[in-house]
Amino acid sequence: MTDKLSPNSELWRTGREGLEKAIQPARQRSLGDDVYDSLAKLISSGELAAGEKLPSEGDLCRLFAVSRPVVRKALSLCREDGLVVSRKGSGSYVSPSVLATAAERNPEEQLSKMLYAIEFRRSTEPEAAYYAAIRRTPEDLAGVAAALEDFRRFADGESRPRVDMAFHRSIARASRNDHYVRSLELIDYDIDLGITLARHLSRLGQADRRAAIYAEHQQIYLAIEAQAPDEAHQAMRKHLEHSQLRVIARGKEMIRRVRHGL
Repeated sequence: MTDKLSPNSELWRTGREGLEKAIQPARQRSLGDDVYDSLAKLISSGELAAGEKLPSEGDLCRLFAVSRPVVRKALSLCREDGLVVSRKGSGSYVSPSVLATAAERNPEEQLSKMLYAIEFRRSTEPEAAYYAAIRRTPEDLAGVAAALEDFRRFADGESRPRVDMAFHRSIARASRNDHYVRSLELIDYDIDLGITLARHLSRLGQADRRAAIYAEHQQIYLAIEAQAPDEAHQAMRKHLEHSQLRVIARGKEMIRRVRHGL
């Protein structure tokens, strides 16, 4: 017969307390930390550009649905990390040097992060394209087509940033498997870092690179439109292989510029 511990016993209480202690997070995050993370991501991705004025404290309170002390703590953290500068009587602005901040800390590490992100994507996104070709609805296809058009227009400077990832997310959604969507969210920061650095490192050959990426995106779209899963898988795989080569090239440029103080 198995002995049962009484909830009133000392051993039961000790075990219970140990379990509760073990499952508590090591550090309780504050709302200020969460707002800081959101602002840092907007800045690192280029959504908030270098030199751009941030919304007022009141607007940030409204946008994040938090109190003014929370916003002030987040802005203080941003200033400590060199992400924003405050001008008396004017407000807070994205630091003009913020684009180089991450690369200056450790350019080799930043290149590794971007390559790891590509490595991960090569193991998941071709499969997402495969299933998108099988499962996509007319509405899904329209979403992929719209994202492709946004990318084409961005090449002419007429559209919003982050159009590359918008295209890939539309394909993940078309796969009808939320795990593919969430997999992109896991590496969102590292992808944004690569895109931001690519935009601001060197303009040389940028138009040709965008044209090549658009052509690769178009091949993926056409395979999904034709509901040809093998062709979609192959097109996505080739696109990510070429992306890896582009990341290596701009990573080397990033390292060269940091080392030579350019």
